[in-house]
Amino acid sequence: MSTGSTSQGAALPAAEHQPANLAPQSDRVAELRGFLGELVRAQAELVGAVAGGVFLAGSAQRRAGLFVRWPEAGAPGDLPDLFRGPALQRLEKIAGEVVASPRQADSQVAGRVDTVTVETPGALYGAEPVHRVLATPLVADGRVEGASVMVMPAGASVPGERALELLALMGARFEAFLWRQHAMSEAQHRVLLRETLELLDASQQGADARTMGSLMCHEIRRRFGCTRVSIGLIQGPAAVLKLAAISGSEDLDKKGPASEAIEAAMEECALQDIEVLYPEPPEAATDPEQRRVSRAHDRLSQKYGPSSIISLPLRVDGDLVGVVTMEREAADPFPPAAIPLLRLVAEFVGPALWTRRLADRGVLAVMKDRTLEVGSTIVGPRHTLVKLICLLIFIVFAAGALVPIPKRVTADAELKSSVARTIVPPFTGVLEDVLVRPGDVVAEGDLLAQMETGPVILELDELLARRASLALQRDATLGRDEVNAEAADLQIRELEASIALMRDRLRRAEIRSPIAGTVSRGDLQDYVGAVIDPSQPLFEVVGRERVVVLLVDERDIGMVHRGQEGKLSSRARPEDRVGIEVVRINPVAEPEGGGNVYRVEASILERGGDALDWLRAGETGIARLRAGRTTALGALFGPMADELRLRLWW
Repeated sequence: MSTGSTSQGAALPAAEHQPANLAPQSDRVAELRGFLGELVRAQAELVGAVAGGVFLAGSAQRRAGLFVRWPEAGAPGDLPDLFRGPALQRLEKIAGEVVASPRQADSQVAGRVDTVTVETPGALYGAEPVHRVLATPLVADGRVEGASVMVMPAGASVPGERALELLALMGARFEAFLWRQHAMSEAQHRVLLRETLELLDASQQGADARTMGSLMCHEIRRRFGCTRVSIGLIQGPAAVLKLAAISGSEDLDKKGPASEAIEAAMEECALQDIEVLYPEPPEAATDPEQRRVSRAHDRLSQKYGPSSIISLPLRVDGDLVGVVTMEREAADPFPPAAIPLLRLVAEFVGPALWTRRLADRGVLAVMKDRTLEVGSTIVGPRHTLVKLICLLIFIVFAAGALVPIPKRVTADAELKSSVARTIVPPFTGVLEDVLVRPGDVVAEGDLLAQMETGPVILELDELLARRASLALQRDATLGRDEVNAEAADLQIRELEASIALMRDRLRRAEIRSPIAGTVSRGDLQDYVGAVIDPSQPLFEVVGRERVVVLLVDERDIGMVHRGQEGKLSSRARPEDRVGIEVVRINPVAEPEGGGNVYRVEASILERGGDALDWLRAGETGIARLRAGRTTALGALFGPMADELRLRLWW
């Protein structure tokens, strides 16, 4: 036996739980109570205690508290006030602290020494006897199940640590007892399983359900010493319980009085849906749960007996399919220990016989039963919630397949300006002043920035002076030296070109907006006084008109055409919808996000008002274009069907 199963196998029995395939739980509890009584008596004699008790810890199946005491109530030497009132509460508290305390090291003694005061009627305050208490835990598989508490004589000296060690060693018998109970339970399980398997193996030799039932009745009768064993199964749409097999009778007279009496007893068991034992056990007089209606069993026993009878229901998946009735001589009733085995046999006989009976049906009978089963399941009163859910699913499925809904082509969208201008410095120079910042609205020709003109003016003056000097030289040599005059004239022309360039720079030193719109880029306040050149952009001015760029997946591009209308939802204001219309489709796909997309331009249909004030360039959103009609199932499974068409062809 593995250690991993110890915590389950060696667990304490609970009086509230009684498995069907084990011995009665009350017997196990009584056995445990007797063992603990002997254990506490032996521990008390070992250390010279006058009283003792075992306190069990609480669990999901039992309450914590005193389980056994020694001496028993009313026995000679009993201390009646020790196990009641404050003294009992004190002992329970000591035991609870021992159970809850962490385990100590192997070199230390597990337990504790404490005191308890016994209140004696008529005694003066402070004169009550004080007893020393020794408490040691009861451990099973490393888990503390309770504590053994020994009460020493009043005024006696406290035993040493040796006494606690002896109590702990003797308490180890507790775990051995639990393991013995577990081993006995395992043996009972094996016996029950072997008997059941042998019975089923013998019954499998039958060629059909009737023969199999007869073999089962014969085997049950032989193994359990019965005088007669009968099996009845539910038959027909009316679910009537009819006799199917009787031990020792191949030709069954279903109309005879004996068969009718047996069927009446079976009906009595089936109506109560629980095993019926006749005559009733003695404990039924005090336990209402064991009481049964057994009038039909009484008539069967008196008329065709006397006999002891037990009827057990046969079930398949929790549904009653039949009843097995066993009869023995009245002088030899069914012992209580055999009832768990009979119960287990019934649990296996029912499914085996019912399965064989279903296998014997013909094709038409199977079709009929399946049709009736489906029909009863659909219109019957059972599983109402499941039927309502299935009906709702069917309605939703039908609506999804039949009700048309608008078809949409969905694509990511980005807002861009239809007109945008990037403004660069007109020449390499120093930025003197910046008059606008991003977000400013400007008109066409508005001044945006100013380049420093001082160096340009100085260079222009220098060029003008040089031109005047060259003009004098040219005029002086004109007529005398034609070569020098022509060279001077060429230099003058070169200077005039430079002068024109300088004047153009002076004119363009004022950087103005080429269009009306909004400054989107150009926060250059920190660059005032810095040298800039035409390779670096200064401003970007975007117009008021907007265009929507849709990234349409290549799977959907076939449903997009010019003039197609739809709606745009911006992430900035998703509650608003803006009408759009396709105006241009890029014929070449572009890779985007692991797939191919087509860029589709769409114009905004809304004009005037504040429609363009909140639609800013660079915003993103979702666009949906109208593409006819479809159904919910078509929209859901259409892409899957397209993928299958794309892959599954040859």
